[in-house]
Amino acid sequence: MKRGHILILVLIALAAISLLGCNALGLGSPQSLQIRATATATIRPPFTPRPTDTPWPTFTPVPTAIPVTPGVLSGVISSTVNVRIGPGTNYPAITKLNKGTKISVRGRDIESQWLVLIPPPNGWVNRDYITLNSDPNSLPIIDAPPTPIPTPTFAPSATPQPTATPSMYVDFRSDAPWVIAGQCTTLRWDVEGVRGVHFNGQGQPGHGSQEVCPGQTQTFVLHVVLNSGYLDRAITVAVLPAPPTQTKP
Repeated sequence: MKRGHILILVLIALAAISLLGCNALGLGSPQSLQIRATATATIRPPFTPRPTDTPWPTFTPVPTAIPVTPGVLSGVISSTVNVRIGPGTNYPAITKLNKGTKISVRGRDIESQWLVLIPPPNGWVNRDYITLNSDPNSLPIIDAPPTPIPTPTFAPSATPQPTATPSMYVDFRSDAPWVIAGQCTTLRWDVEGVRGVHFNGQGQPGHGSQEVCPGQTQTFVLHVVLNSGYLDRAITVAVLPAPPTQTKP
C-alpha cells in the first residue's frame, strides 16, 4: 500500500473519531441547544389614591320641652326691681329682686303693667323689669289691694238715682293692706247672686268677715261658686317688720 493511501485512511479515521466525540458531548445535535428567554419589563399601572372616609353626621339631641303650668308664666328679672304689696309705686316695697332671678307669675292687673308673683317672694312687680316666656295677657286679673295712701276727700255730690242691683256681685276687701308683725286685720266680703262662697276651704255666708293675723306676707283667696264655673278673688296682706324698740339712756 502506498504511503498516500495510508495517510488518507488516517485522516478519515481521525474525522470519524472527531464526529463520535462531538455526538458524545451533545454538541452536534440542534435539539441540545437551549434558547434562554429574555424577560420583558412590566409597566406598573398609575397610582390611584384610595377614597377618603366620609364622616358620619353629628347627632344633634332634640331639646327637651319645658313643662308649662296652665295659668302660670315663668320669667327672669331683667334689672333690679322692688317687690311691692300692690300694683303701683304708691304701695310700700316688701323686698328687692336682683337681675337674673327666676320667678313665676300667676296674675296681673287689668292693664298687664303689674304682675303678681307666686311666693316666695309674694307681691307685685312692674312688667317692664321682667322677661316672660309668654304673653302676660293670658294671666288672670287679680284685684289690687286698697291703696295705703289716703285719698283726698271731696265734697259730696248729688245723690244719684238708684240703679238696679246686678244679678251677681262680689266684693272682697281688707281693713288694712299691710300690718306690722304681730298685728291682725279683718277681711270682709259681700257676695250676691252666686251659688256659694268659700274661705279657707269652708262655706261662708254671702256677707261675712274673718280676722287674720298673718306671720308673714300672705295672699288670701275668696272662692266663689257661680251658676256656671267659679271665680276667685285674692287679697295680699303684707307683713312689715316691727320697728326696733328704743331704749332710754
